[in-house]
Amino acid sequence: MVFVVMALAPSPALAGRWMQVSCVNPNGTAAPNDGWSGFSSGNPGGFSSNDNQCGPGTPMSAILSQFNPVPVGANEFLQYQPPSGSRLVGGTVDVDLDADGYGTDSGNPPKINAVAIAALYEPGLVFNSPSNLFFQCVAWLVACSKNTSDTLGFSGPISLPASRGGNLYLQAGCAAGDPNGACNTNARNGAWALAEVNWAHLLLVSNVAPEGTDFSGSALQRGARGMTHLVFTASDPGGPGVHAVTAKLGSKVVWSGVPNDNAGACVAVGTDPASGALMFDAPQPCLSTEVVDIPVPTRGFPDGAHELAVTVTDAAQNVSPVLDQTITTSNPQTTPVPRSRRAVHARFVISWSWAGRHTSLRSIKVQKLTRNAHVAVRCLGRGCPRLKVKS
Repeated sequence: MVFVVMALAPSPALAGRWMQVSCVNPNGTAAPNDGWSGFSSGNPGGFSSNDNQCGPGTPMSAILSQFNPVPVGANEFLQYQPPSGSRLVGGTVDVDLDADGYGTDSGNPPKINAVAIAALYEPGLVFNSPSNLFFQCVAWLVACSKNTSDTLGFSGPISLPASRGGNLYLQAGCAAGDPNGACNTNARNGAWALAEVNWAHLLLVSNVAPEGTDFSGSALQRGARGMTHLVFTASDPGGPGVHAVTAKLGSKVVWSGVPNDNAGACVAVGTDPASGALMFDAPQPCLSTEVVDIPVPTRGFPDGAHELAVTVTDAAQNVSPVLDQTITTSNPQTTPVPRSRRAVHARFVISWSWAGRHTSLRSIKVQKLTRNAHVAVRCLGRGCPRLKVKS
């Protein structure tokens, strides 16, 4: 067997990457075990087991129990399968591994005919393959512990290989030696072989581009006024879901946020310091499709044409510009109606526009002005032009 340890790759590019958290969140709270399963091979016996249930203080486990001899070729496994549309490209898994058990034949002197193994594989479960097997402890053959008092065990975080893809497997098995041999001696922690997962931070890549379709709303109508709305369908087909939407009118961001937190699953539980990827504890953190209603305030903008731009960002931080359209705004100011009985019940509709430091009065319309009344327009301040008033 080959002993291989893969070093953590350099920090990957930020775009297109997200991280799924298993068992324990960064703040110590419980995280789900989505994507994990367990299975057996060979004939490990009724006392051996695999269990993918986990939480703070409760690891997932694959155990070859010491309560019965376990033949060569018997294994218990844990498996992680990435969500559809995402690929496993790195991360960290915190494990406890023991591989102390072995077996001997009846010769004189007896010879080793079976050894325990605790190992990790990615992308496939292919034994004795350096391109799949990347970390192992093997009784009598491979010592993997940082603790010299436990030469056949390991406890702590292991960096996953970069960009291998596929699935992640953990094995507790009885291997090597005579095919008729069995692991039946030197148990540790109640097992000939043991592989436990305390928590996992699984770095995933998704190259899906978010989309936006079916745009409508008052913001797109000619002469948009006051608080308008833009309605459209945001989607992330095959990706981890729509995480954020940003709308800009001209150079000003008028709205930015998470359109739907998906009952909290779309709220990141942290940021991975090595990769910068957002961390989520669900395999589909955000909604794949969401109808978004964005408020677009137009007051304070000069009347006329403005660029309305919208971007959609998914949970893997893939960003797509989905709208870049010129809209027109019109926000004429209307004088309030006087409340006094003796006051003149007239209304003035005034249209202004601004361009830098210059203010233009486009028009004043007067409604319900009494006879013999006069309207005067004055400009106060330096640089005032002469005004021509049309009655």
